[in-house]
Amino acid sequence: MSFFLRLLLLLAPLFLGGCFFEKPLTSGPSESLNTWFVGEWQRTEKNGGTSRALVTPAGNDLYRVQITFSEKGAKTDYDFEAWASKVGDSTFLTLRSLKTTPKVPQGAFVFIHPEMRDQNQIRLRQIRLDSPVTATSKELRAEIRARLKDGTLYAEEESCDWQRTAEVYWQKDGVTGVFNPLRYEKRWQTEDLRGTFRPQQQPSKSVGLHR
Repeated sequence: MSFFLRLLLLLAPLFLGGCFFEKPLTSGPSESLNTWFVGEWQRTEKNGGTSRALVTPAGNDLYRVQITFSEKGAKTDYDFEAWASKVGDSTFLTLRSLKTTPKVPQGAFVFIHPEMRDQNQIRLRQIRLDSPVTATSKELRAEIRARLKDGTLYAEEESCDWQRTAEVYWQKDGVTGVFNPLRYEKRWQTEDLRGTFRPQQQPSKSVGLHR
């Protein structure tokens, strides 16, 4: 049994419905960056706390997702690399944990279905999967297709809506393909990780969001 699997089994009671897996839905992005997902997001939890997320581009087809969850009076920071994974006609997000937290080990994968409700609201839907944590990407996609067909994939009662509180502006360097943010509303403490960047606060200027 691999160390990763032993760690998952040890932490299983902390996981949300066994939603973490060893393998991604797809090994890489199925489509390019969706700029509607980029920005700073916020939601009010049932306990009255405020959770925040910052989604920034980490390339042409990768996202950096930094989340601060307010849970039972405590705050927990999560850091993910994410990409779009197509299964049939549906698009999901594959998120890979970049660090170990009390609930998510580094390298674990979690999948969600994003749905833009309007320009400044996104609904994230968890998906129900009975596959073991060791399931292959092919096996995971097969179960998703089957559940899409019989209508049992989405855990609607666990869906959550996030409101956009700020946009992230950037310009694309045509030579290197690196995104350089021009402005954002909140300072975030980030680490320089492979395939990511450190946002820098810039003087406010009137620049449109390129979509």
